[in-house]
Amino acid sequence: MRYQEILRRLVIIDEELVNDQAGLALGPLDARVLDPKVAALVRVGALAAIGSPDACLEWGTGRALAVGATEDEITGVLLAVAPVIGLGRIVAAAPGVACGFGFDIDAALEDPGGSLPPLPALPLLPQIRRLPAIPPSV
Repeated sequence: MRYQEILRRLVIIDEELVNDQAGLALGPLDARVLDPKVAALVRVGALAAIGSPDACLEWGTGRALAVGATEDEITGVLLAVAPVIGLGRIVAAAPGVACGFGFDIDAALEDPGGSLPPLPALPLLPQIRRLPAIPPSV
């Protein structure tokens, strides 16, 4: 297989290639410790935690939806892991998850007259008081 085909198949997360060539099992767990829905939700949280690209988050979200998770459950996972992985990772994960839902987040942010409530105004940062300069020691 030529490198172009490998790269193309990696970008679309071709599960056959990933399983056979890279040795990564992306399918259902063999050991049924978790039911498929819970396992898929955990994977979405893990993808967000490691800073996965949008394509991976879209794939993970699609897999979670396919096994019965709801959009609310998936976004609930993001909120549940936020205290552990931080705001930056959650904000970075949101567009990939939204794409997995088929939700055009960019359009929603640009349409202030749409069905979504307007974004709240950011609070003003408090004035930072400058401390007097310390004179150089002689």
